[in-house]
Amino acid sequence: MALVFYARVSSKDQNLARQLTRAKEIKADKVFTDKYSGKNLDRPALKQMMEYLHEGDTLEVVSLDRLSRDYNDLKELVQSLRKMKVRLIVDDLPQAHTNNELVDRFMMDMMIQLMSFVAQNEREKIKERQAQGIKIAKQRGAYKGGTIKYGRNSKDPKNRLVWQTVIEMLYNRKENPTISGIARKVGISRQQVYRIKQRENL
Repeated sequence: MALVFYARVSSKDQNLARQLTRAKEIKADKVFTDKYSGKNLDRPALKQMMEYLHEGDTLEVVSLDRLSRDYNDLKELVQSLRKMKVRLIVDDLPQAHTNNELVDRFMMDMMIQLMSFVAQNEREKIKERQAQGIKIAKQRGAYKGGTIKYGRNSKDPKNRLVWQTVIEMLYNRKENPTISGIARKVGISRQQVYRIKQRENL
């Protein structure tokens, strides 16, 4: 029975150190890391991990959104782990210990469903704010569509990834509290971060 740890950040410029520190603390037998968005399950290390896991293993993550930010994907992933009889530990979720396996599982399911909904809702709010920002920009004639360097419709995939990462980091300011810190992590200027923030109405 192995203790497996999964860590994820959204881009190559972001740092896995905090999550990997936790993996060392628990003395994980195997660690899988991805630097990809959590919007879907199409991630190389995640796929390798699911192939590696066996019955009786334990999978630990620091938070549920490290596995996915999509409600349906999270449900699918949790169901797959259950079928494989792999225990899931989420550090920022309380662990139920009632000595009744059915009650513990029921309580964990409720918490996972709630947190999955929250993660999905955050993504929807980001999309809604982006749409509002574009609408406002269009009304004042400031929206240039495809001419934006870092945006949803940027021609360069790297620039689209930078935009997506900045959006996520702006929304989750607890991990990334300053504009300067975000700019350093993604490798762009503070002015660019401010432009994205203003354009997306965040």
